[in-house]
Amino acid sequence: MRLISPQRDMVTSAIKTINIIVDNIPIFDSRESDSNSYPQIIVSTGSTEDSQRAKNEQRSSYTLYVDYFDDVDNDHGLMMDTCYMIRNYLMYLRLSNYNCKSVAHNEIEVIDNSTSQSLRHVTITIDYNITEKSFI
Repeated sequence: MRLISPQRDMVTSAIKTINIIVDNIPIFDSRESDSNSYPQIIVSTGSTEDSQRAKNEQRSSYTLYVDYFDDVDNDHGLMMDTCYMIRNYLMYLRLSNYNCKSVAHNEIEVIDNSTSQSLRHVTITIDYNITEKSFI
């Protein structure tokens, strides 16, 4: 059995979790192309810190990014409620092949004018420590 990378496992698990929360909002992996319809959610991972070994484990730090885009004119309260649920569910993310623990999170909201229409853009970042190997 070949294990997938921790980053791939994070993205796949996050998309499955977010699909449980949201209804009729397309969710994209950063590898896929996004559409021009909104709302939409894009999930990606950041770079890793150097692996460290502690208590017979090899751990790495990863960051998960969830970018939620919606029209400025749509229901802002619904968007904020959805972001709150996404953040709270992802803080307890379960991966299929690795143990992970969230250690920090942040949420930033801006108005994005980089497209032909004004969009509300919320970025949720969650930092995780992931145990990649346990040494016996």
